[in-house]
Amino acid sequence: MRFDIDLAFSVKMPSTEGTDPAGISGTVKADGKVITITADSLSVFPSPRSIDPTALNDFAVKLKNAGITMVIDGPQGTIASLGNVKPNLTGLLGSKSKAVRMGKLEASKGLMGRGRGPGAIEPLRIPGTFFPLLPTFRKRYRRPPTTTHYARGGGRPRIIFVKDSESWDGKAPKVLNVIDEVTEIGSAPGVGLELPGLEPVHARIVHNELDEYVLVAVGAVGGSAGLKPGSEYTLRSGARMELGDWRLVFFREEYADHGRPFGGRNGGELSFQKPQFNPRTGLIERDSSV
Repeated sequence: MRFDIDLAFSVKMPSTEGTDPAGISGTVKADGKVITITADSLSVFPSPRSIDPTALNDFAVKLKNAGITMVIDGPQGTIASLGNVKPNLTGLLGSKSKAVRMGKLEASKGLMGRGRGPGAIEPLRIPGTFFPLLPTFRKRYRRPPTTTHYARGGGRPRIIFVKDSESWDGKAPKVLNVIDEVTEIGSAPGVGLELPGLEPVHARIVHNELDEYVLVAVGAVGGSAGLKPGSEYTLRSGARMELGDWRLVFFREEYADHGRPFGGRNGGELSFQKPQFNPRTGLIERDSSV
């Protein structure tokens, strides 16, 4: 593993009463296995009193085991080096670690007197997720299996509906969140989605035990569903339904739209979606376009 880094940073430090915020700048550079962090002020570095020696040693040892050296430079030179270094007596006494080498005293003497009073700057903390280093760069990486079978009812299933182009009033489409186990669509008062001009109950959307939303036609339904009375159609995101003068579209977020493994398209762009495991049935499902 090697690193090629050339970054510049700028930090605006908190101001004290009557003073303007101080600006601190620096760089992070690497060419191989040595990473050098340089800042033009010691204010950006924590006080030695605020550093957890155990955490510092664990971090430095991980760097050493990976063959990586991290050099921390201030305006007066190198403050410390961590990782794949030859320790010195100052580093052993100050950090109790054989993977830490302290720099010259004049480079870090501005840090020695800093305490942790109310006005002290919160120290930079070593991130707990630093390792594994750059996990997305692993060789021979294979994407683990996933599934679009999210929690029951997840993905905000919803119906977006509007009148057809000839009778549309120009207003934005309306949205109905499908939250009931059975949602009736028709013109009768009290149905889940009341649309004038349809049969009293024109269709039903049934949420079944497999967490699928199934359209059951009572009257004729056009669109991508294309159902005769008494027929059923499992709704996928983007399914279009034509009920009389009304145009309806079903949507469900891809992470819960079971017919689209890996959130992929159904047969578009010459794509092939891997099969996925259905935890509710114990079966292997394939893209619904196949």
